[in-house]
Order: sequence, then structure tokens, then C-alpha cells
Amino acid sequence: MKVAISTLGCKVNQYETQAMEQELRRRGHEIVDFSDAADAYVVNSCSVTAVSDRKSRQQLYRIRREHPAAVAALCGCYVQTHLDEVRKLDVDLLAGTGGRMEFLDRLESAVMEKQGLSGHAPAEFVDQALRRREFEVLPAGGLEGRTRAMLKVEDGCVNFCSYCIIPYARGPVRSLPLSQARELPGQGGGEAAPGRGLPGSGADGHRDLLLGPGL
Repeated sequence: MKVAISTLGCKVNQYETQAMEQELRRRGHEIVDFSDAADAYVVNSCSVTAVSDRKSRQQLYRIRREHPAAVAALCGCYVQTHLDEVRKLDVDLLAGTGGRMEFLDRLESAVMEKQGLSGHAPAEFVDQALRRREFEVLPAGGLEGRTRAMLKVEDGCVNFCSYCIIPYARGPVRSLPLSQARELPGQGGGEAAPGRGLPGSGADGHRDLLLGPGL
């Protein structure tokens, strides 16, 4: 099948989109531009502001207007934090910020069952972020359109700043084990490089991320 993904928001979202694209290609699917014809369109949403929420909705309206027969899927922070709101949207599949591989399983099923899904409530795959304790290991991001692949080594935050939605969207801090952080860049055919974009902040947020020699 042909899949198009639109990504809103931070580098964590960009990385997770790259990881999903890698996995979809591994399963034999084709990634196409969001403006091209596809069997499924995925909006990987952001919810850091009300403007971000609106942009996600606008992407969905565009899908329904230009590709009414395709599967429309919405995943990411907007779904995780505003589930009651997004349930009212015209969408085939809803998923939060966890379980990306299972989300792709459900996306494949939704494409195969599109006619049966028409007129029904959207399928949902949304957990409770604050109960997460394990780091979800995803493949290193691809190099498509970039000079460096991305690798996520930490997710979540425990600071609960009054202005920030990240703990509710991403859950508590979890980190990629050091041994796997060393292995994943090689599996993606690249090398590890330092970068920014960790969702947590401050020493408490990073205490379990110990970067050793060779990273």
C-alpha cells in the first residue's frame, strides 16, 4: 500500500515518523508525498499550543476533501491529550504517542477494511501516558531528505511545569538502554551524532541516561 505521513511539532515527532516510515518500507509498503495519491494518510500531531491542534485538524480536513476514499489516521500528542475532542473528527484510526508498531498493524488492517469502517466510529489505540514505565524502542530514523538520521534516547518528563503538556502527552521519563543506544545507529547504516530535542529538561529528567564512550 501507499502511505503518506505529515509530521507536526518537535524532533521527537520527526524521529518517530522516520521510524514508522522505516518499518513501513520493511513491510513492503511505499512512502509517498502527502500531496500524492495514497491508500492511507497519517497525521503525526503536535499539541503544544491551540495553533498546533488546529493545524492537525486542518490536515485531516484536507485529506477528506482531496482523498475521500483513503484511510485517514491521526496519531501523536493531540490524540493523547484531547481524546474526547478528536473522537468528533472524521477519522478512521486514532492513536496516541505509544505503541507505534501496533499502530502500523492497525493502519494496515484499516486499509484492508476501509469499506467496512465507513460510517463507523474510528478505531482507537490510546493508552494512559502517565502509567508508562518502559521505553519504546524504535528503529533509527531514516536519512530520507536529511544529512543525519535521528535516534531517540529519551522520552517523557516529570517536571510538570504549569505551562507544559509534555508529561501528559509523553508520560514519565524513560530512556533507551545504553547497550541498545550503541547498536541502533549501526543498524540504520549511519553513526551516532550529538543533538537536541529531548522532551525532558534539567538534571532530574536525565539522570538515567548515561552516555558512555563510543556514542
